[in-house]
Amino acid sequence: MTLKVTASAQAEANHPPSGGTSRSSGQPPRRHALRRLLPILVAILALVYAVRGIPLHELQSAMSRAPLGLLLLVSAGMAVLNCSVDTLAMFYVFRGFGLQLRYVELYTIRAATYTLAVINYHAGQLGIIGFLHRAAKIPLSRAGAIVLFIMGVWVALLMIFATFGAVLGGEKGRALLPVLALFAVGLCVYAALLRWPPRFLRQPADPTASAPTGLLPRLLRLASKVFAPLVEAGLRGHVRALIVRLPHLFVLLLWHFIALRCFGISVPFHVAMLYLPVVFAVAALPISVQGLGTAQVVAKYYFTDFAVGLTGEAAEAAVFAYSLSMTAISTASNLILGLAFLPAGSRLGLEAAAAEAAAAEETEETRDSTSPDGTAG
Repeated sequence: MTLKVTASAQAEANHPPSGGTSRSSGQPPRRHALRRLLPILVAILALVYAVRGIPLHELQSAMSRAPLGLLLLVSAGMAVLNCSVDTLAMFYVFRGFGLQLRYVELYTIRAATYTLAVINYHAGQLGIIGFLHRAAKIPLSRAGAIVLFIMGVWVALLMIFATFGAVLGGEKGRALLPVLALFAVGLCVYAALLRWPPRFLRQPADPTASAPTGLLPRLLRLASKVFAPLVEAGLRGHVRALIVRLPHLFVLLLWHFIALRCFGISVPFHVAMLYLPVVFAVAALPISVQGLGTAQVVAKYYFTDFAVGLTGEAAEAAVFAYSLSMTAISTASNLILGLAFLPAGSRLGLEAAAAEAAAAEETEETRDSTSPDGTAG
């Protein structure tokens, strides 16, 4: 069974836009089109930048030297293991919020959403949010905030490991120091807000109240809804979420370390542990399609010097071939794994759950962007 339409398309079919708040008028369609096209444009520009100066024959030579059959075989097992530890981390975070879910069902939903995420990353998140709403009987806003918490923990874990890379990774590692300094400041501010949250963040939003009309009240209402589960988790809950996410990171590190060796890039494992999280963090940014282009640029910067017996263009070609191959392999793995579990996910109500979450999000966006007289604000 295949996915008939995306969650957002289902939501639009079930809840057609109306009147002055329709996406079919003026600015909204242009804004959504730009949001879809911008990651593609970034990916193309980053790929061009990453491949510049690398002759095609060097890239072909790098691909021919790599044992791609072995890498594909290893990747098949690593993809299944990666989904297992990813689901395990989510399972324990959900339990920390008092959500009692079955691991097998959560694994099925998580694997199925991999396909949605490849097609549309946002749709993949909506699938999980909708499932939480239905299975755990919690409001969609709370489910969304918990999923946002999980995403934030993953980025924070990558940045923490990147910090080790900046301190211990030599001159190339120190290039990240300005970014990590900003991250450290933001982390301190965030920790202070968790420990001493201001009054407007401590007051949960009333779901029965009418939508606020001013920009500031809207922002405060949104911040209160998103921040409530974060305050509930507290510093201890954040640390626990970081710890249970470590196996997921180590599986990815091992997978990419094996791939690096397949392409003749003999980086020591402890050095790979310092640099790879930076590659993962850049690839995770929602500025490019599946991290395409941006991951290759960063990988070339960190790993070209470790290509055994190769220099210059040949070394760059080996790293580019490794990074591009892993982007393709991970994307294909997610598609195949997701398609394999999509029928079981559909039986658990994944498509309907994703459509419900998308419809609720669209309704919220429409309400927040509409003035009291019913016109777009």
